[in-house]
Amino acid sequence: MSRFLPVLFLIGLFFFMWLFLYAHQRREKQKRALPLREDYLVAHGHDEPACFACGKDQLKDEGLTSGRDTRRIVSCEGCNTLLYRYERPAEVVDDE
Repeated sequence: MSRFLPVLFLIGLFFFMWLFLYAHQRREKQKRALPLREDYLVAHGHDEPACFACGKDQLKDEGLTSGRDTRRIVSCEGCNTLLYRYERPAEVVDDE
């Protein structure tokens, strides 16, 4: 049995890493499939953005791939529900 322990450990480690990567990829696909802001507001009958799950209007905005990404994802600050996406205009950088 002690000969198989390292092999079982490695199998368990690979399985855990596969689950972790699968969950990450699933979350990224959910982010990319979010409706645009205008479609979200129409679908939920809101004039101003608010969470459809808990009703809070405190939202957090983050980049799709990084903090400086122009493609933005908005989620609820209270319950962390993904809400919608939008594209922010690119920032103009002055090199003086």
